[in-house]
Amino acid sequence: MSEFTIVQNKEEIIDAINAKREAGYKDSEISVISKTKLHMDELHDSEVNLTSTSGSFSDKMAKVLTGEDGEEVVLSYYKLSDDEKARYKKEILNDNFLVVATKDTSSHEEVEQANAAYQDEANTKGGHYAEETDGPKS
Repeated sequence: MSEFTIVQNKEEIIDAINAKREAGYKDSEISVISKTKLHMDELHDSEVNLTSTSGSFSDKMAKVLTGEDGEEVVLSYYKLSDDEKARYKKEILNDNFLVVATKDTSSHEEVEQANAAYQDEANTKGGHYAEETDGPKS
């Protein structure tokens, strides 16, 4: 389940992100949705996802041709009722920002088991050639 916070300016975005962090969310689990592209130095080196519903020039042209709605597309990623989608879409169109936190419940164990970089034991086969190791082969 995603937690949505509606904020009205960039200063409130930082406060909302910090509140999500204090609630136990990692930066990679937090997104900021806005009508236009955000440029925030405070978030430049973070993993917080900044999503613009207006998209690039080619996205805008595609929307004109297909009749697609940018806000609907972005909000469709989250499991929302039609009323919630309409409410959040209205907030975005009114130049407010949505700070969204979604817990990552996916398992990363497969990567750790299949990737030789995660192995604890050193290779004791005595050689240094690729075919003698558990790592990738060229």
